[in-house]
Order: sequence, then C-alpha cells, then structure tokens
Amino acid sequence: MKRVMTGLVIAALALPVAVLGAMVGDAEHTIAKAPVMRVAIRGYDPRDMLRGHYLRYQFDWNAEMPFIGRVARLCVLSAPPDAPARVRPLAPGSQPGPDCMLVVDGWGETLAEARRTESQGDVPGRLQFTPDGIGSGRLYVPERHAVRLETLLREGRVRLTIDVAVPAVGSPRIKAWHIDGKTVDAYFAQEGKQ
Repeated sequence: MKRVMTGLVIAALALPVAVLGAMVGDAEHTIAKAPVMRVAIRGYDPRDMLRGHYLRYQFDWNAEMPFIGRVARLCVLSAPPDAPARVRPLAPGSQPGPDCMLVVDGWGETLAEARRTESQGDVPGRLQFTPDGIGSGRLYVPERHAVRLETLLREGRVRLTIDVAVPAVGSPRIKAWHIDGKTVDAYFAQEGKQ
C-alpha cells in the first residue's frame, strides 16, 4: 500500500512539470517555425546609448507610407533573410492586399508633415511602430562588448538589426540581433582579428 501511495504522489508531482515542459516546448517550436523578418534599429538617446548592459533602441522600419495617422498593423511586403524587411502601414479597418506576405499587429503612427517639424528628435519619413508583444526597446549587451559597442554607435559606424519571429498564433518575439549582419560575438571576433 505504501508503494502505491508513493507512486501516486510522484505521479501527482511529475504531471504539472511534464505539462509545463510540453507547453514550453510547443511555444519554442512555434517560434522556431514562424516566419522571421529583419528590422533595422537605432538608438534613441545618443548621449546615453547604453545604460548598464542594455542597448535602448527604436525600430527603424524600411517603410512605404501611403497615409498619415495611427498604425495598428503592418503589411510585410518582403522579408529577405539578410536585409531589413520592407513594410507598409495599414490604416485601421483596411484589408491587406495580395502583396502582403505577413501582417504584424502593433501600435504606432506616421506623423503628418506639419507635426514632423514640431516633434523633437523625429526624423522625417520615419514610421513609429512597435509590434504587439515586444514591449521593451532594450537588448542585452554582453559586458565584454558594451564599451566598444557604445563607441561604435556614437561614431555611427555600425548598422544594427534584429530578427523578429512572427508566429500565426501568439505574439512576435525577438530571436536575435546583429551588428552589420553578424551576430554580436562574430562581429567582435572578426574585429579583434583586424
């Protein structure tokens, strides 16, 4: 009888762990199989690009902007693996056209010409948009690279991009980030050889 009770207790404790493991595995599989788009990013506080070991950024969309106003969705027109995706904002209530490979939900706006000149720090022609599920504009920077990366960013010598996985169900997730198309470690390893 004691063995049966011990077996039941072990099964009762193992079941939640197994279910949680299956849920995590399913989520990882979904993200791994999701379409990925590369998006350029830029720092938005040039006086303090790195705080601690995190890079603060804004998305720098490669966007066509046929309208001005609030943006709730983006139509991804092309998503080459080695260059930033080309996107078009979708006006609220509008349907994506046949040229949309993917639709990304989120929030943002394109500013009217008059408001562009009034807003501080805005570069004309920029689309402000953040995909749903990606709340923070911060990326972890390995401590061994933080000071050098801050210098490169201040001098404007590198281009940063992130890969965003957009699953059919669920929120987009950042998969990786790159410096001039290379992973952070690969970039600094190559720079060290020069």
